[in-house]
Amino acid sequence: PDLALYDGVMNAAYAAGIDATKLEIRPAKSATTAWTVTEIDRGWPTQVDAVAVDPATLTVIDRTRFADFPLMAKLTRWGVDFHMGVLFGLPNQLVLIAFGLALCVMIVWGYRMWWMRRPRQTATNPAQTLCQSWLALPLWGRVLSFAIAFLLGLAMPVMGCSLALFVIIDWLRWRGASAALSSTRNF
Repeated sequence: PDLALYDGVMNAAYAAGIDATKLEIRPAKSATTAWTVTEIDRGWPTQVDAVAVDPATLTVIDRTRFADFPLMAKLTRWGVDFHMGVLFGLPNQLVLIAFGLALCVMIVWGYRMWWMRRPRQTATNPAQTLCQSWLALPLWGRVLSFAIAFLLGLAMPVMGCSLALFVIIDWLRWRGASAALSSTRNF
């Protein structure tokens, strides 16, 4: 692309109301297509307007304004930016850190509460495992829980692998406890 066109395209974009400090300029792929100038500032207020500029006449031939986006598109844009911590800068990042730490504390508290109230192991039931609980479900409950876990595993493979590993470890633990229980009954 002709480097002299960059200034002309930028001036046309500025005249059309593009005023963000962060911009993306895409040259035309051919002489018959337009250049695009897009605002990429994700902070508040969101600036993601875009214009298409004809390189021959340096006039704006099309424009997309964030103000004209549907409400759901705006909420999606703001939600992604908030989730990434860029919408409100440092305060946004501090809130996300606080949420993350609070989640970690709640997880630790949950495990602590479970540990304090967990069922005690008895001689007749040395290892209470997930397999025992799952096998105690009615058939429809087992089929439904397996289908949900399988579909979630397909949609999120890392979670699926983690869940499969957890089930294998639990099954081995259950099998070992069952074998130990049957060997003590034989004496």
